[in-house]
Amino acid sequence: MLAKEIDSLELYYSNSNTFHFDTDGYLVNSTGSPLLVYDVNTDGSSSSVSISTSQQIKIDYQLGNPMATDQVSVGTNLPSSGGELAINAFNNQDVLTYNSSTSVAVFDSLGETHILTLYFIHVNVANNTWEVRTALDNNVLQPITEQILDFAPNGQMDLNDDDLDGFITMGNGAITEQNFALSNGANDLSITLDFTPNTTSLNNSFEVTSLTSSGFYTDNLKEFKIDTDGLITLTYVHGEDKLMGRVALAKFPSPYNLKALGNSLWAETENSGTAAYGETETENFGAIVPLVYDY
Repeated sequence: MLAKEIDSLELYYSNSNTFHFDTDGYLVNSTGSPLLVYDVNTDGSSSSVSISTSQQIKIDYQLGNPMATDQVSVGTNLPSSGGELAINAFNNQDVLTYNSSTSVAVFDSLGETHILTLYFIHVNVANNTWEVRTALDNNVLQPITEQILDFAPNGQMDLNDDDLDGFITMGNGAITEQNFALSNGANDLSITLDFTPNTTSLNNSFEVTSLTSSGFYTDNLKEFKIDTDGLITLTYVHGEDKLMGRVALAKFPSPYNLKALGNSLWAETENSGTAAYGETETENFGAIVPLVYDY
């Protein structure tokens, strides 16, 4: 079922499943008439099948609504026998001033990608205490407070000074206040580094066992799909699926008396009878021929 034109309440009817997104983001047929759909719930079920609540599909070409990274989860082993280094000598351009490092991609509020690098400095071998430094796109963040990871003799993070060495891991393993100023027009990044529960310091080599960041970037539409049940799904390259609605269907007592308008469009007439509205595979409404467009 189609509206005559954008924001129009006049209805047309079609049996064609050829649609495209116009320059304004509306899903339209070859004549520019927008498709009407019913709202759906997050599980894909229709929230309403009333024609009065049907709506046109319009996508935001910025869809994906980029979500900035606010957390990086880290799992790593920091060698307990690693050499001791002075934190005040740290220079991210000098590999001799830190013990190990690792990097992960993070995303800002515009969907642009940045590289966050974590540097680990073994500042006290006897107490197995480390400090963490970070840099975004090679620009080192000057921490507000010490960023300490301390470990008990069993190699697990010491959160309560159980080994009585006077050091504890900061923030129960979550280092906050990683605030990075950006100059590209995006909001500044504020990232928490979460080292629980997979960070250890055993007498093994440095190893990154997990490293993930929240957030995602804006990217192009990968797939547009209409299923046999009329559910319309958009899939984006970054993996986001968005349910856009379910195709609104109409049936007539005498469909042969609809007025042909050309381009697979028909209009209701007195002889066709009044349309009854519904969704696929209910109350004698049939299924829809599925449609998939890859972009």
